[in-house]
Amino acid sequence: MIATKRLALGVASIALGGGVTLAGVPAATAAPAAPARTAQSQTAQGDVSAHAKCSKWLDYAYGRGRAHAKCPGYYVQVTVKCGNGKKYNSKPYWRDGYNKAECPKGVGAIGMSGKLY
Repeated sequence: MIATKRLALGVASIALGGGVTLAGVPAATAAPAAPARTAQSQTAQGDVSAHAKCSKWLDYAYGRGRAHAKCPGYYVQVTVKCGNGKKYNSKPYWRDGYNKAECPKGVGAIGMSGKLY
């Protein structure tokens, strides 16, 4: 169990350090807009992997790979790259402070990316 968690953390570190890019959503589906913010709290969109205040990790729980990002004070969107070669977005697409994206049952996560607003 501990070796599995270490492997997941190692994969997350490699994937994030390697500059994994965000995959677009399928052409037929537009990405939802980020929630509205006041002018005072408005920040530019950024990359989850480049932001120092974000905690990012991959795990395998409940029979599937998952990607997580916790970024206090920001709306977060996460995309997970799975062992089946496909990418999946977080649901809901934007969430305040924390978000996760999951692979289908029985498929592990091999990388992640995301956005901040």
